[in-house]
Parts: sequence; C-alpha cells; structure tokens
Amino acid sequence: MKQVITILTFLTFFGPLCFGQSLQPTHRNIRYSKQYDRSVLDLWEVKGKKTAPLVVYFHGGGFKAGDKAFFSRSSMLRRHYPKGVAFASVNYPFLVHVEKDYLKIMKHCAEAIRFLKANSAKYNLDPNRISVSGGSAGALITCYVGHAQDLGIRSLFPVQQPMGTPLLTIPYLRKGGPPIFIYNRSGRNDRVHHPDNALFVKKKCDLLGVECTAYGVKGSGLPVLPPDQDVNELAMKFFRDSWKKKAKRK
Repeated sequence: MKQVITILTFLTFFGPLCFGQSLQPTHRNIRYSKQYDRSVLDLWEVKGKKTAPLVVYFHGGGFKAGDKAFFSRSSMLRRHYPKGVAFASVNYPFLVHVEKDYLKIMKHCAEAIRFLKANSAKYNLDPNRISVSGGSAGALITCYVGHAQDLGIRSLFPVQQPMGTPLLTIPYLRKGGPPIFIYNRSGRNDRVHHPDNALFVKKKCDLLGVECTAYGVKGSGLPVLPPDQDVNELAMKFFRDSWKKKAKRK
C-alpha cells in the first residue's frame, strides 16, 4: 500500500509523464542564476542549421520537493525531441530556501526563461518560439512566468492546477497574455487539485479574451478529453500552432 501511495503522489506532482526509457539531456545542471544551489536546469539541445523551438518544464512537488531529472522520462520529450524541439527542465528554490515566500520562487523561475533567451544563440534556440509547461506547483509557475512576467512566451500547458490558484494565478492573468492549454485529470474529491482551479483559469481567460483550451475527466465540470487522444500530443499541437503565429513586437 505504501508503494502505491508513493506512485500516486509521484503522478500528482509531475504531471502526465510516460514511464518509458529516459532520454538524458545534452547539457546537465546549467546554472541560470547564482542565487540558490537549485538554480540549475537541464537542456536537450537540438543541433542543426535552423534554431529550434523550446519547451520549458517546471516540476511539481508543493514547492517543497521534486526534481528536474524526472522530466527525462516524459513522453512529450521522447516523441518530439527527435523531431527538432528543444526541451529544458528547471529546478528552483523550495519554500525552506525563501522564508516560505511563494511569489519569490515564481519570480525566480522567470530568471530561467531570461537566461535561455539571453543564451539562445549559444544553444541554438529560437527565442521567439518558447512555450512553458508544468505540473501542480509547476502549473502555478507556468501561468505566472507566462502572464505575470512579459517574457515573450508563446503558449502555456499547466497540468493539475492546484490549490493556491485563486491567489497565485488568477490575479496575474492578463489581456494579451499567451494562450493556455489546461488539463486536470482529477475528480471533484481531490482537494489539492480540485478541477474548479482549472475552471477558474478558463473563466478568467474567457473574460480577458485570452485563448484557453481546457480538458478534464468525466464529472469534473471540464470538457472531457476526446477519446483515444493523448493530452501531451494535443498540447504539442497547441504549442506548434502558437509558434506559427507572428510574434508580438515589444
């Protein structure tokens, strides 16, 4: 039973991962900031004559646990890295490192995006085609770096939007912010990842005129994921569509 609980907790924290063979990064523990020991990221660089679009992932764990290394088993990574999409998986400080200041963590995560944009030529990245994803705590970070920060991010894929959404996501959603593809696989008995949190995001986006696609499970109040559809594949199509659109000039 303890092992089952551990597996369920892992699934909750790290989003829709597929437990297959890991794909090791081309660059490990790149330091994007000197501020914290955990201010490092892994990067899967795409070699070639053309710059690659980039998907940045922030892990979950309640701002208390988790690690970037788990993303190496992501089905999205394993399917689309060989097709020319670069990926980065980011560590960040925990609450114990920032005197329990959630916003301080999320503001710090924006430094990872700034670093990747500033070093896009070095790593063969297209700074105008960056999308962000994350699960649970990472979903809060995803929405924050996309909307509270004006970093030129093209699209967002938050998964398992958790408690804290009314305080840490909704106030920061803005008109003109990047489109959001949100997914919640929990029923209405999940207090941490209650589907209403995803509904809050969808309703606020609709009010602001921000494109938002939302899916959930039966009985959640969210549209049900189409049968035989993989949520990661739908999210990647969402990303690719956003990359085709003309980037907004600042």
